[in-house]
Amino acid sequence: MGLAFYVRIPDAYAKVPISFADVAEGALPGVVNIRTTSYIRRDPSMDLYQFFLGGNVPPSSTHSIGTGFVMDRKGRIVTNSHVVKGAAVIEVLFAKSKQKVRAKVVGFDTKTDLALLQLQKNLELTPLPLGDSDALRVGDIVLAIGNPFGFSHTVTSGIISAKGRVIGTGPYDDFLQTDASIHPGNSGGPLLDAEGRVIGINTAVSAEGQGIGFAIPINMAKVVIKDLIDFGKVKRPFLGVVGKDILSTEDVDEGSSPEVHGFLITNLIMNGPAHRVGLKIGDLVMGFDDKKVVDLNHMQRLLYGKSPADRIRLKIYRRGRGFLNVAVNLEEVPPPKDLPPEKDLF
Repeated sequence: MGLAFYVRIPDAYAKVPISFADVAEGALPGVVNIRTTSYIRRDPSMDLYQFFLGGNVPPSSTHSIGTGFVMDRKGRIVTNSHVVKGAAVIEVLFAKSKQKVRAKVVGFDTKTDLALLQLQKNLELTPLPLGDSDALRVGDIVLAIGNPFGFSHTVTSGIISAKGRVIGTGPYDDFLQTDASIHPGNSGGPLLDAEGRVIGINTAVSAEGQGIGFAIPINMAKVVIKDLIDFGKVKRPFLGVVGKDILSTEDVDEGSSPEVHGFLITNLIMNGPAHRVGLKIGDLVMGFDDKKVVDLNHMQRLLYGKSPADRIRLKIYRRGRGFLNVAVNLEEVPPPKDLPPEKDLF
């Protein structure tokens, strides 16, 4: 008589689907390939034939590929700004219908590397639902769909490897890290959760190692997309301070110090929002509304989630005064010509 063995599968594993075919099949109609053409004017002195004939040198053309996804039935497409910036011609290719449609740029934001396109032809579209990137946990399963190396509508899978990654691209670094394969051509494509909702926009890969990709959280993208639809640009809130991260407790006080976190104000814009309410150089900003400020980058991300018309509450620590709570009315970022060239000004 043989022996029978029974293995109980934990409930957590029982929820993991055996196949993601249904999710991929449902999402593919809402994912598009983007092909762009740009023209570069050549120097006549570098073209000997045209130089000696005295004719005009025609511009040379360059081409690039990327990915995007359908945001709504009005024909709006989300992608990366680096995919379409400077393009003279933008073509959007749909996998299921094989249709190729031209698009124009509604607006783009280089600081978050996001762009919004508008199709120039009415089509029956399949928008992808947007998820909640704040609800993601490390270890959650994700799928990436894109156009890597020109291989159209490729689907790869992996997990969320980390959240809140800073990779040095700008003040709003807050990337999702994933091991789902992302390659050139995936830029602008959706990162989906197991329910087929967009929770990120694939943007970058690590130069140091294979299998490490980064995506813009969809909650950050929602703020940018709304502004691009409403104004054609992003209206960012402005506090009017320059800051730096804390290196040691001596940066805060010579004697006893509070629990050290946040950032130090190193300069203020005269008559800016922070200056008007009495913030000072040397103040340690430790709280933002009801949230703890971890460091300078964290503060910039928290501020980015606000509107220029919002009023915020800051918790600060000031030498000789202790803890203070200050309310600040934000305003829109002034034109660059009106601001000093400070790196960490916001």
